[in-house]
Amino acid sequence: MFYNRKQSNTLDNVSAFASKNKIRILIVVVLVIYLLSFVSFKSNIENNNNNNNNNNNNNNNNNNNNNNNNNNNNNNNDFINNNNNNGNIKCMDFKKKESCEIDSSTQYDSAIVVLGYSLHSDGMPTQILKERVVLACEYYSKLNDVEGGKTKLILSGKGKEESTDPDKAFNSEAEAMNEIALQNDVSPLDILIESNSSNTAENARFTLNYLNKIGVQRLFIVTSDFHVLRSQYIFQTVFPPEFDLVFVGALTPLKVQQSKRDNEKILFKNAKKDLESIGALEIPGEKIEGYHPYRNLPRWRMIERELNLDNREVAGTKMADYGSNQGFFSIQLAQKFPDATVFSFEGEAMNEYKSAASIHENKIDELGLKNNYLCKTRILPSMFEQLSQKHHHLYEYQFCLSIFHWFDMKTQQDFEDTLSNHLISSRTTFIELPEAMNYKGKEGQHAWGRVNVWYANRTEDEILYDIREKYNIPKMTWKTLGAILHENNTVRKLIRVDVNFENDVRQPLSKSTLVEEIYNCGQLMH
Repeated sequence: MFYNRKQSNTLDNVSAFASKNKIRILIVVVLVIYLLSFVSFKSNIENNNNNNNNNNNNNNNNNNNNNNNNNNNNNNNDFINNNNNNGNIKCMDFKKKESCEIDSSTQYDSAIVVLGYSLHSDGMPTQILKERVVLACEYYSKLNDVEGGKTKLILSGKGKEESTDPDKAFNSEAEAMNEIALQNDVSPLDILIESNSSNTAENARFTLNYLNKIGVQRLFIVTSDFHVLRSQYIFQTVFPPEFDLVFVGALTPLKVQQSKRDNEKILFKNAKKDLESIGALEIPGEKIEGYHPYRNLPRWRMIERELNLDNREVAGTKMADYGSNQGFFSIQLAQKFPDATVFSFEGEAMNEYKSAASIHENKIDELGLKNNYLCKTRILPSMFEQLSQKHHHLYEYQFCLSIFHWFDMKTQQDFEDTLSNHLISSRTTFIELPEAMNYKGKEGQHAWGRVNVWYANRTEDEILYDIREKYNIPKMTWKTLGAILHENNTVRKLIRVDVNFENDVRQPLSKSTLVEEIYNCGQLMH
């Protein structure tokens, strides 16, 4: 009874106390909950900081071992693997041309690099950037799930400055791209963040260095449609010809493409400077010949990559180079295929470059080439007609780089007849045509008035499609390899055209027939 009475009194007292002090009790409870939450939050932060400090220490140790300096890890790390379960960071110091250890435990057979694009002012990714990453993820799934490969996804897009604004959704392009990739079912173990490049040329150089480390030679470059030509120019120049490069452009509205066109020309000029700054327009220990040397190496890289992919048996075949740029392309071709015969037709006869042929001839003598024949003549449309229609001649490869508009063609019909005959006379043609635009005469384009007549407001693709249909060449295919900014500020595409027939009767003519009957070379210069 005593116990029960005491318990009752105690409960009554507690109840009375609670009734009088309920507000104070509520405040105490809230404070206790807040303090417990704060302690828990602080503990998590300290754990994270400890992990980050450990990771940073590991990274700094790696940087010290490789670079012998104590620079911040953010300045030295260009490549960061997303598999940060153990805080493992991979890095490359571009300026010092040194690299940290690359994890080669996973064997990849291909890679995809996504080129970055600026964020909105609030840090959110733009629609253009989203579509690039989503398209790359689609290719990632196809390569891995459908083709059974193993693909590395490289996200390249830090920009010149990296913000640390806490109010922004993302503080870098790469961070935003990473989030989009993860949302699209890309394994974090397959993601690599390239976070230190400031332009596309550096994107290309960093990517090349990394692929060399992991032994991958097949690369998909994903960007937007309006940026593909400039990306081709840069990546084709930076990457050696043994790499297989595939360019993919995410589609944008026509209005966006048109708005970007003029700016892309300005950026083409910047791209040339960017390539020069990383030494990509040079061949170590070798002088690049030709009257436009800075344009020659990029174009040859584009062409040689195709030649390597073809891997054809060319012994005994004949090849042609129209306007061979002081012999640069002809000599490259003759050296690459010593068992083929290369005929070169220099531009000296057109009085534009008076010393071109003699420079070419001296180079042939210097190298002791026996398979490069130099013909000084004026190329006429009638010659292509004889080659294709009368003789059914076949070149294995022919080059016509920035020279086709010099041929004497007055009307649209003349242009189409000459172009079709030219393309039919070779299995594969590498051709560079004037930019498709409506010329006003101030651009500095040779024969600009005639170009307007020839093109009739068509693009290069539309012209080739019309040629295929009009002249009944169903097995004619083409693709754009890249583009070069000309001195007159026009962008000229380098296009590969392949022509095949079901019952192909084309055969290479003899040297004497070509020299004497077709081109009227008379005495070969060499």
